[in-house]
Formats: sequence, C-alpha cells, structure tokens
Amino acid sequence: MARNQPSAPEPPGSDFWRLLPPRVLLALSILLIIIARIRLLDAPLERDEGEYAYMGQLMLQGIAPYSIAANMKFPGVSLVYALVMAVFGQSISAVHVGLLLVNVATIALLYALARRFFPAAAALAVAAAYAVLSSGWSVMGMWAHATHYVVLPAIAGTLLLQRWKDSGRLATLLASGLCFGRPFS
Repeated sequence: MARNQPSAPEPPGSDFWRLLPPRVLLALSILLIIIARIRLLDAPLERDEGEYAYMGQLMLQGIAPYSIAANMKFPGVSLVYALVMAVFGQSISAVHVGLLLVNVATIALLYALARRFFPAAAALAVAAAYAVLSSGWSVMGMWAHATHYVVLPAIAGTLLLQRWKDSGRLATLLASGLCFGRPFS
C-alpha cells in the first residue's frame, strides 16, 4: 500500500497567477506590445514601408497601381496601406497604428486557434511568444512589412477551417478560403 507523499510546497504568489483567467494574462501581453509599439509610432518609415505608403497614397488619389510608380511586388499590401491611410490619415503614425491593430488582431486570433488544440495556459504561451517574436528587431517586426498583413488572414483562415470541421457550414469554409486567397501578398 502506497503512503501519501506530501506534495512539494508551491512557490509564494503562485496562487495569484493560477487564479488569473488566461484572457486577462493575454490582455496584459497585448498591453505590453501596445506600449512597446506606441513608442515607435512616429519612427521614420523603413524602405518597404515608404514604398507601400507611396503606392497607397497614389491609390487614394485614384491613380492605378504601377502607372506612375513601379516595383516587383503584388499590390495587395499597398492596398492595405491605402485602406489604413484612408481610415487613420496619411501619416507615418497612421501606418504604424495600422500595424499595431493588425498585430493585436493576429495575437488574439492565434490565441483562439491555439486554444482549440491546447489548454489555456499553453495557448497563452503561444500568443505571448508570437507577440514578442513578431515585434523583434531580428525579423524587422517593428515595421509594417508584408509579413504582418499575410500572417493575419492566414491565421484567420486556419481558425475558420478548424471551425468548419466542427460545424460543416459551407459559409465558414468559404470564409476560410477567402482568407487564404487574400490579395495582401
């Protein structure tokens, strides 16, 4: 017959973190990323950002892509820039606010996707890790590159595809396909 072994004592303060709902911790992670990104709202545009912003400004003036300015990239990200600048204004900080919103949305969707496969604590770790890594200097994460605008619909498409597996609704499958076929690359 096995004896009852006393469990190891828990570190002080561990009850505090265990009692906090994962969504509160997710909100704190997002808040930290917002604070980090807000400092750089007025930072000068990086090379690709300037290119996308210029093409977006031309689109807002009714000038077709590639008629005045040209590059070897698809116009999807320039279109996103045009939408961001139409909503927030044609400024450097507007471009970076758009990036901030896209990054926050991606973090939240990644948490929702990870939550389908893992416990809440692990899903929180996935979302928090992405929040930090997607803002890193080594991946040029503080600038509004195409990657941010491709990852968001890819995560959304994957989440919708998982929901379609559960519901079988054709509209969910079509929405997933639209996310994967987005013109933002």
